[in-house]
Amino acid sequence: MQRWKNFPHIPKHIHISPRLFLAAGLVALFVAIPLVYIFFRAFTGGTEVWMRLLQTRIWKLLANTILLTIAVTSGAALVGVSMAFLTERTNLPGRQLFRWMLALPLAIPAYIGGIVHLTLLRPRGGVIPQLLENWFGQPVPTPSPLGFWGAAFILTLFTYPYVYLLSAAAFRSLNASLEEASRTFGRNSWHTLWEVTLPALRPGLMAGALLVALDILAEYGTVALLRYETFSSAIFVQLSGRYDRSAASVLSGILITIAIIILWGELRLQGQARYTQLDSQWRPSVPLPLNRWKIPALLLVLLVASASLLVPVFVLGYWSITALLDPETLSSIMRSGSQNFGNYVWNSLWSSALAAFAAVVLSLPVALLSVRYPSKLSKAISRFSQIGYAIPGVVVALSLVLLVNQFLPFLYATPLIVVMAYVLRHMPQAIRASESALNQLSPSMEEASRTLGRTSLQTIFQVILPLILPGLMAGAALVFLTSLKELPATLLLRPAGFDTLAVRVWIWAEEGFYTQAAPAALLLVLASAWPLYFLLRREKIFK
Repeated sequence: MQRWKNFPHIPKHIHISPRLFLAAGLVALFVAIPLVYIFFRAFTGGTEVWMRLLQTRIWKLLANTILLTIAVTSGAALVGVSMAFLTERTNLPGRQLFRWMLALPLAIPAYIGGIVHLTLLRPRGGVIPQLLENWFGQPVPTPSPLGFWGAAFILTLFTYPYVYLLSAAAFRSLNASLEEASRTFGRNSWHTLWEVTLPALRPGLMAGALLVALDILAEYGTVALLRYETFSSAIFVQLSGRYDRSAASVLSGILITIAIIILWGELRLQGQARYTQLDSQWRPSVPLPLNRWKIPALLLVLLVASASLLVPVFVLGYWSITALLDPETLSSIMRSGSQNFGNYVWNSLWSSALAAFAAVVLSLPVALLSVRYPSKLSKAISRFSQIGYAIPGVVVALSLVLLVNQFLPFLYATPLIVVMAYVLRHMPQAIRASESALNQLSPSMEEASRTLGRTSLQTIFQVILPLILPGLMAGAALVFLTSLKELPATLLLRPAGFDTLAVRVWIWAEEGFYTQAAPAALLLVLASAWPLYFLLRREKIFK
C-alpha cells in the first residue's frame, strides 16, 4: 500500500496510510460541518437579531446557565467524592451493596427523576406536603422543587455518579504508602486528605466534573419541567414554538462557546500532570474505622441512594402497577393514536442500536490513526472528532434541521436524521472506548500479520477487530445507553408517527399523566440499566 512520507507534523519515522487518514478526516468533517454551520448561521443572523437578544435574553440566560452549571458540578463533586470515600476507604456496613446502589442512578434520566420528585414535593398537590398537612392539620412549608434550587438539587442527584465512579476507581487504586508517608511526616488525617489523597484523585475528579458540566449545558427536560430557563430550553422554545431559527442559531453559538471554554479550562487545569504508581510497590489502603460516625455515615449514604435510586424506582413501580390494573389507563398506554406501546419500545431499541453500531464503525479510523500514528495532527483529528461532548442535543438538532433542509432534503422527516443526531452527539464515547482498546493491543500482533502476507485491511478484519471486540462492545453499550435517554434531539427531529420511550414519557408527563408515563419510564430505566451493568462488570469497577 502506498504511504505518505514526511507528512506535516508527523514524525519522519511514521508512514501514515492515506486511506486511513482520509477516513479519519471524513469522520472529523462529519462532526465539524454542523458545528461550523451553527457558527456561520449565528454570525450571519443579522444585527437586529443580535441586538434584540442582547437587550432581552442573552444576559439572563447566560447567568442562569452558568450558575446552574457551577452549582450542580460543585454539588456532584461533593456528593460523588464523599460517597466514594465512604464506600471505598472506610468500614461502612454494606459497602458492596452501596457501590451498586450509588452507581445505578446513572441509568435514570434526570427528567424522569425530576418527574418523580416534582410529584412528591410540588407545593400544591405534592404527596409530601399533603401528608404533612394531614398529620399536622395545617399546611407545612416544604422546599419547592421548582426554580434554580430545585433544578440544582435534582440534577445533582442524577449526575453525581459520573464523579462517584471515577473517584471510587481512583480510591481503590491509590497506594497506601502515600498516605502512610504523609502521616510519618506529621500530617493528621485531615491534612493527608487535602494534601495527598485529593490531589491524587485530581484526574478522575476533573474528568467526572467535566462530564457533569457538559451534561448540564445539554440538559433540557429537567430544566423545562422545573421552570428554570437555560440556553438549552430557550433554544428549544425558539425552534419548536416560535420557529425563529436565526435566534436559535445565535443562542446555540453562545452555548457551544461556553462548552468549548469549559473543555479548554479543563485541559489547562489538568495540564501535563501525571500520577504514576509502581505496581511492584502497590498495596491497598486499610479501611478507616468510622467508630462513632458509623451510623451517621450509613444514614447519609442511605439518604443519597434512596433519593437518587430507591425512591424513583419505587414510585415508578407503584405508578406502573396502578396503571396496569386500571383498564382505561392501560388501554391509553397500549395505544395512542396510530401507535402502540410496542412501537415505542421498538423505535427506541433499533434507533439506539443503529446509532451505537454507526458510532463504533466511525470511531475506528479515528482511533487507529490516533493510536498507531501518534502525532499532533492525528491527536487533533481525534480531539476534534470528540467535540460532540460540547454540542448539546438541542444544538445538534438545530444544525441537522438547517443542513438537511438545505442539502439533504430526502433525509428530512425520516428516523435516520434522529439516528444521525445520536451518532453526532455520542460518538466521542465510542472513540474513547476504541482508543482504549487499541492502546491495550500490542502493535507486534499487526506486524506479525503483515509478515505472514496479510494486507492492512485483512489485518484489521482478521486480527485487530477480533482482539478489540470487547472494548468496541463497551463503547457501543455506552452509546446505546445515552441514545436511549436522549430527549431534546428526538423531540425536535422525530418524524410524525415516530415516538420513542423517552418521547412518550415526556409527552405524558408534560400533560400531567404521570401514571400513564410510569410504565414507559420504568422500562426505559430498566433498558438503560442493562448496558450500564455490562459496562461496570466489564471494567471491573465492581465485583
